[in-house]
Amino acid sequence: MRVQSMPRMDEVFTLDEVAAALRMTRRGVLKIAKRHGLCMVHGREVTFTESDVEGIKQAMRPAAKQPLPAVAVRSQVEGRVGKVKSASPKLRNLFLQRSTKPWAKKLLKEEFGE
Repeated sequence: MRVQSMPRMDEVFTLDEVAAALRMTRRGVLKIAKRHGLCMVHGREVTFTESDVEGIKQAMRPAAKQPLPAVAVRSQVEGRVGKVKSASPKLRNLFLQRSTKPWAKKLLKEEFGE
């Protein structure tokens, strides 16, 4: 008779043990684990293997950010008191038209000839 050896099984942890090890709340661990499929659920009991805990750690890490491409400046400022060219002339026109301020009407005439 041949005895088959069982494959090595990972150690199994409870929700409380994992939450304490990760210094998180039970609810926080459970939300991440369920979202990423990194737990075993049997009724109300939730258990984790070592690989599940490592997966939770990986899921919590932020994605690596790639350097942002250089962005052209949308507006140009001429000195401290100079005029500012709007990034969106249509929006500026609408803003000045709807404004009740007297200076807005003056700027509307200067910039758009209205």
